[in-house]
Amino acid sequence: MGARVVLGALTVDRDASSVALLRRYVDGALELEGIDAEDVQLITSELGTNAVTHGAGERMMLLLTGDGERVRVEVTDGGGGDPGLREPGFDDEGGRGLLIVSAVAERWGVERGEAETRVWAEVCGKARDVPGLP
Repeated sequence: MGARVVLGALTVDRDASSVALLRRYVDGALELEGIDAEDVQLITSELGTNAVTHGAGERMMLLLTGDGERVRVEVTDGGGGDPGLREPGFDDEGGRGLLIVSAVAERWGVERGEAETRVWAEVCGKARDVPGLP
């Protein structure tokens, strides 16, 4: 990914109700750019839910960037957790979030700092067909 432009950034409480807010924010930010937001919304939902369930701290931050070819979504919390692919059992209610992210994203990763954990994913920034535009 070359030079990235910030498409949006938002800090919210690290609780379950904030995940829907993050999805709506991503949808609005990408709509302004004419980019199909479906995959990014799914990834945002999974990363946000993981931050709420396994992260730490009172807040989490979303950063949305693009380079004309790809969109990158990052969700950062106050640390904790151990993000990684799991092999959930058939009856397990959770453990599939990063499996979904890895299936949808071109690439994804985890960055751990002393007081934060950032999980990011990149997808192709597919422009929507907008009526009346070439």
